[in-house]
Amino acid sequence: MSLAALLKPRSIAIVGASDNKARIGGVPVDLLHRAGFEKIYPVNPKNETVQGLAAYKDIESVPEVVDLVILALSADATLPYLERCHAQGIPAALVYASGYAETNEPDGIAKQAELVAFAERTGMRIAGPNCMGNANFTDGIFTAFGQSFQPGEPAGGTALLTQSGNMCATVFRMARRAGVTFSHVINTGNEASIDFSDYLDFLAEDPATDSAVCYIEELRDGPKFLAAAARFRAAGKLLAVYKVGVSEKGAAAAQSHTAALAGDTAAYDAAFAKAGVARAGEFSQLADLAYLHTIGGKIAGARCAILSVSGAAGAILSDALSLAGGDVPTLPQAAQDGLDALIPGHSMVSNPVDLTGNLVNSSDFLYAAMKLAVEANEIDVVLLYLPGYFLTQSFEQVERLAAETDKALIVIDTFAQADQARLAKAGIGYFDDFDRAARAVSAYGAWKAQDTQAVEPSVSGASWGAFPEDQNALSETEAKEALARFGVPVVHDALVHSSDEARAAAAKIGYPLVAKLVSPDVAHKTEHGLIRLSLADADAVVEAFESMMAKARSMSGVRIEGVTLEPMLAGGVEILAGVTRDPVFGWMLTVGLGGVWTELMKDVRHRLLPVDAAGAEAMLRGLKGFKLLDGYRGAPKADVAGAARAIAALGDAVLAGGDRIREVEVNPLLVMPEGRGAIAVDALVLLNEPVREKAEEAA
Repeated sequence: MSLAALLKPRSIAIVGASDNKARIGGVPVDLLHRAGFEKIYPVNPKNETVQGLAAYKDIESVPEVVDLVILALSADATLPYLERCHAQGIPAALVYASGYAETNEPDGIAKQAELVAFAERTGMRIAGPNCMGNANFTDGIFTAFGQSFQPGEPAGGTALLTQSGNMCATVFRMARRAGVTFSHVINTGNEASIDFSDYLDFLAEDPATDSAVCYIEELRDGPKFLAAAARFRAAGKLLAVYKVGVSEKGAAAAQSHTAALAGDTAAYDAAFAKAGVARAGEFSQLADLAYLHTIGGKIAGARCAILSVSGAAGAILSDALSLAGGDVPTLPQAAQDGLDALIPGHSMVSNPVDLTGNLVNSSDFLYAAMKLAVEANEIDVVLLYLPGYFLTQSFEQVERLAAETDKALIVIDTFAQADQARLAKAGIGYFDDFDRAARAVSAYGAWKAQDTQAVEPSVSGASWGAFPEDQNALSETEAKEALARFGVPVVHDALVHSSDEARAAAAKIGYPLVAKLVSPDVAHKTEHGLIRLSLADADAVVEAFESMMAKARSMSGVRIEGVTLEPMLAGGVEILAGVTRDPVFGWMLTVGLGGVWTELMKDVRHRLLPVDAAGAEAMLRGLKGFKLLDGYRGAPKADVAGAARAIAALGDAVLAGGDRIREVEVNPLLVMPEGRGAIAVDALVLLNEPVREKAEEAA
């Protein structure tokens, strides 16, 4: 359903309207009146007029069915009045009142539940509760009770969408100081009826909006957000997000390494990357990203050329860009030769470029130097450190090149003396801080260069078969057999139940061997001494079998299926690949190098499923320790492509498993030398309760 009645209303009633322009019920009357909005209907049973406008004793007395009603009432009075508004046929309401679910108290939670039920029953579009209201600068419509958004502010193409009223005003002021102008400012409040993503859908279609910057505390519907973000991306609009309150989930609550590594931060990062969202690493960056989008048509990526009147400043910017994820590529030799001819002495010309004091000796020196840098295919953005006098003296040269090039020029003036209006008119970016410029350009360039092509899950025709009704996990043998059906290579083993069977199986497989207890009730066998490695002969196999069986029998509630014997593989690099279900975004794949890299360094990468082999390989290549797979210090290169195929097959298996699957992990997945593939040495499959059992318990 459209949000036009809420965000672009033609008529508005304010229930609880006040003569006092500073009161919550008085501010929107004042703002709308000063903005020239015509159809304002103050509702106040005690007054004949409100701020010089005719007032009405109740909503029933208003002479037309308004598009929007603003309720400046208490929480207790709100729902009864909404019923009256619905009876009049009013399609949308904005609820200022607090005292709902944000209190985390039973009474407030119950009030919000009643409000949700009302909205679902009636179809009325209700913004809030606990909502500050909105500002539509394009159409001059102000429904907020805050004073930050005033009539007369210029309209622009940026929308601001936040889950906090105060942060809404804060980001607005920060961005305005940078010269950003807005189409809409929207505070979502508690989102009892209208979800954050509903507003994004509206803005994605809004012709007046070409970018949106968002402050998020919590998303309630991950797939809905991803769909809305995809609409932004398809329309070429920037969607920038600052997500607050993320933290890693405690490992104590996890049954696997994967779950311990896949926390809230990882899920949001993976979701934003999938949807082509620019994630602001710090709060002020929201304003910076909105600002850069005003010249964003000239920014294709984060590869920067640095031209500086100070060698030290060039080094500082290089470091800042590197730390922020940007790039300072070496300029091509032709550009270096040209710069070397321009700059006397032995100045650095490879990138960063030290312009030296020669800048003030020639009327076109800077223009010529910038042109050499900007024409390099390796460069997306030219950063110019020209503080104070240096910029004043060379302004015309910068303007001249800006008019000729389709790449972005961004000036950094740490003296903060630049004529920002003149720079803006010429389409030249401006910052007065090294680090802020580097972080903003890196984040915006990374967003612009993102590849967000959709990945379709492969259909193998394989099946998990019937899951056991009375187990919360599969045994290792069952898990590996199931994954193998989907194309995950696994170590084939022999299940034995006695010492004699162990001797016979060992002789058939060959030595050395690995012995493991098989039980659906023991997820991590190493911790209980239920794995034995490098068994070299029959006596060692029998001793391992008997000791593990004795240990397992001493453990309460452990079902024993036997012991597996499998060959002990030599060579290869151990990695972890696992899938967990994030409560907001769904299935998320985690890939990392094994051993200390996973346990201590947390060197992992995350993506939402589905993930194909190319995506899995990109995850592996993104690991800090990828060199271990790439032939580090003379070791043979590992079969990265084979590992990627196995990881993609793991993801496909999880997607085919349905709601019974809770988590799947292969640890280790042993990546063999090139040409020999990868093989799952151990597998963990955790299960949810059958739906039937949950229904029976509820009954």
